[in-house]
Amino acid sequence: MEKTKNDLEEKLVCIDDFEKLAKNKVPQNAWNYIATGSMNEITLHENRAALNRLKIRPSFLRDVSKRELSTTLLGQRVKCPIGVSPTSLHCLMHPEGEIATARAAAEFGVCYTQSNFSTSAVKDIVEAVPHGVKWVQVFCFENFSITENLIKVAERNGYQAVVFTIDHTTKPINWKQDANPPALSSHQSMKSIEEVVTVQFDKNDVYATMKGLKPETRLSWDVIDKIRSQTNLPVVVKGILTAEDALLAVHHGAKGVWVSNHGGRSLDGTPAAIEVLPEVVAAVGESVEVYMDSGIRNGADVFKAIALGATAVFVGRPILWGLACNGSKGVERVLEILLKELDTTMAMSGCQCLEDIRRKGKVVHKSYWKKFLVH
Repeated sequence: MEKTKNDLEEKLVCIDDFEKLAKNKVPQNAWNYIATGSMNEITLHENRAALNRLKIRPSFLRDVSKRELSTTLLGQRVKCPIGVSPTSLHCLMHPEGEIATARAAAEFGVCYTQSNFSTSAVKDIVEAVPHGVKWVQVFCFENFSITENLIKVAERNGYQAVVFTIDHTTKPINWKQDANPPALSSHQSMKSIEEVVTVQFDKNDVYATMKGLKPETRLSWDVIDKIRSQTNLPVVVKGILTAEDALLAVHHGAKGVWVSNHGGRSLDGTPAAIEVLPEVVAAVGESVEVYMDSGIRNGADVFKAIALGATAVFVGRPILWGLACNGSKGVERVLEILLKELDTTMAMSGCQCLEDIRRKGKVVHKSYWKKFLVH
């Protein structure tokens, strides 16, 4: 008897299981798009290595009979400090594309961030999924009216925040992706872009640079003021990798800073996001919320990020793996696994709530114990 999707899903007990199955379900060029990183992929792999170098110092014999994982993001209540990162081209993973992802996030009760390069239009997502916390990602294009109109469409349709991504001032170099670029079928397109501008995409290389859609390279931090002037929504600045940039973002009115190296897909050779996180948290204090993505693969990773000061973490590739495996239900299952692992890690480390995780010394670098060695 052929196994049903639910039967298969029961055997997918961790995020790695979803990755392995997804790799066998999507075309090679689609897999290259979601799995690879820029150039030598040093940063891509360092994201995982750095998380593994961090160790949890548990506190036992604590009352953990009741645990609270809910929190707020920019005033909106969410089920847990785990959200959906903006990732492009969801239709390469599943026919429903971003609609399926948004539905899963809404049903599970977490924040969904829509990519600038979405294969579903904002109006179609909202029509299918009218509830839930939704943010929209934007880049700054040479033709700023595209950025402006993306924001206006999202705000008009009830999205609650703008995520301005700053780490793509030009198209990154990705050798594997450039050799075999992602392609769309005849009935697929960048509907989020087409919602605001008439443009003809090369469906055989959807990221081929097009007039008007080139990243703006003549930038200053004043662009945040310009973006804020276009909307009443709070602006989050994504792609922060230094304390200096974090402080500049706050100075220019950002309500949140998002520590990210784009999952190793932007500038190769930058540090792991988890290693940058404490520097940024120390710089901004409690003036704004601090988010983090890049490399999160299990609930213990989420715990480590929260311990180092993150308000919440966001996940990208695991969401796409869940989408490829079983559409909206696959995405929900990925979120369920991450939440269960976080909850279990909290219980086994003596934490009742997120603030308990943030107690000083809960997570340390593996070198912490060297000072106790007898020489």
